[in-house]
Amino acid sequence: MSKKLIVVIILVILLLSSSLVAFASSQQDDGWWFPYVGRYNGEWEASVGAHFWNDHFDLRNLQLRANIDLAPGLRTNMVLRSNDDFKGVDEFDPKFDELYLEGYGFHYGDLGKLSASLKVGNMRYLRFPYPDLISTFDQVPGTEDLRFDDAETGYKGEMITLEYESKYGLGYHFTGINWDFGDRDGSNQIENYLFYRDKLGKLDLEIRGGELQQRPYPLGRSGLGHSIYLGGNWQGYKAGVLYEDLEDNPTYTGIMVKFAFSKITEFLGKVRFDYTRSPEGLVAHLPLLKGKIGDLKEEVPQGATLVGEVKAERVMTYWQNGQARNFYEHRISHWGDTNADDTVIVMKKKPWYLKLEALVSPNASISGWNDLEEWEDDRQGPAQLTRLITYQFYKLSK
Repeated sequence: MSKKLIVVIILVILLLSSSLVAFASSQQDDGWWFPYVGRYNGEWEASVGAHFWNDHFDLRNLQLRANIDLAPGLRTNMVLRSNDDFKGVDEFDPKFDELYLEGYGFHYGDLGKLSASLKVGNMRYLRFPYPDLISTFDQVPGTEDLRFDDAETGYKGEMITLEYESKYGLGYHFTGINWDFGDRDGSNQIENYLFYRDKLGKLDLEIRGGELQQRPYPLGRSGLGHSIYLGGNWQGYKAGVLYEDLEDNPTYTGIMVKFAFSKITEFLGKVRFDYTRSPEGLVAHLPLLKGKIGDLKEEVPQGATLVGEVKAERVMTYWQNGQARNFYEHRISHWGDTNADDTVIVMKKKPWYLKLEALVSPNASISGWNDLEEWEDDRQGPAQLTRLITYQFYKLSK
């Protein structure tokens, strides 16, 4: 493990340790928040996907997903697939697409917010604390592990993420990993950059500079460079362009469109609809069974008083093959009394919907129709599905 990464891990451990002591001492005015919706509370869902065209209909990606809170700032996440085949569900040879333990927390100060996360296990999702606009172009771990022997995708090991965002839009982001539980070993930084984010009326601007993740397989490597996003926003919709230049990598450009919630985007999100080019066809992914874990409620108890809330956003992403193999719940904000030990927690869920589509291509010069065709031939298209969650905390009348 590199000395730099060791120092960062030690600092985060000390930071989280001191914060947990403060939390245990009920010093809630210090600005720390360790999200928690009750011990062993969570959800599970079984689902299956299908890929079809005029010459085939293939079931695939039969999976069981679960997420469970364990303690303040501590939770586990799992996505288990029925086999390691690119298509087909006949063979039963379970494989974890994701299985990890995460400790995380946030500190709110006068000048900004500090976010920290330490994950241990098998991960396929990098964004923390929340996906900014540039990260919507991130390459999602692919399906090489389902198509080739001895190939690995995703991030296996111990991953640490730190981000500080000031109220002025300036900030710093770091992600490092110690590779473990697989064929890769050693330690390295994946991201280590300064950023600026701003909303200028109807315009959105984001800039990153430093060590950014490289896009070519295998993921988990960084390169020195910069990326710029510029776009517009209107009534819940966003659209913009990306320019990314890293050393020893082609220059990438991209286009992103973010959709407002509607009946159409709700339907597309509910069935996880997608079109793929290789192999050509349409994709759907439907739930089979689902349920709650623990003591989360769906209805407000009679006579109870609302004393606090936690806002969250669930995210799934998929690459050009249309298989969603990850899941993450961003805990975004809170207010009031969110002590899970002496309240009744009611979970309110909005429907899944298609939040955005992004196209990114290793081509920067478009001077004619042929260049545009080349850009389209080489492009890849990460997409994001989203579901908004509100955890409501109620006190029962005495």
